[in-house]
Amino acid sequence: MTTIADFERFRDEGYNRIPLMREVLADLDTPVSIYLKLAQGRYSYLLESVQGGEKWGRYSIIGLPCRTIVRVTGQQLVIEQDG
Repeated sequence: MTTIADFERFRDEGYNRIPLMREVLADLDTPVSIYLKLAQGRYSYLLESVQGGEKWGRYSIIGLPCRTIVRVTGQQLVIEQDG
C-alpha cells in the first residue's frame, strides 16, 4: 500500500507519476467487476497473476488511462504524449 510518506517522498524526489496501491479484500467483487467500474477511458488494462495452476488469482493490477502511449509496429516505434 502506498502511504502518505511514500507519496511525499516520491514527490519530493521529483517524480511526476507515482503508483498508488491499495489492498482490497472483496467478497462481492471480482477483479473484472472492479476494473469495469474504474476503467472509464481507452488504454486502461487489467493484469492478473495466478497461483496454483489456474485456480486462484494472486494479484490484480489495474492501469487507468495513461498520459504516454508507446506503439510498436514492426520496426517502427511511436511515442504519443497526452493524446
